[in-house]
Amino acid sequence: MNQLQALIQGKISPQAISVDFLIEMAERYPDPNSIEYKLVELAVNIIMAKTLDKALKYI
Repeated sequence: MNQLQALIQGKISPQAISVDFLIEMAERYPDPNSIEYKLVELAVNIIMAKTLDKALKYI
């Protein structure tokens, strides 16, 4: 969870978070009303946005 918080705070890059870790966190915190779920959701959105930006540079 500390990694996700660091990502959201801009202290680490999206590339520092593995997809396997995101899946593990999503499975561990399935309640959409929990703060942990919202952190995972925000981290996934950040990573997806950065990946999309990177991909668009090659199109």
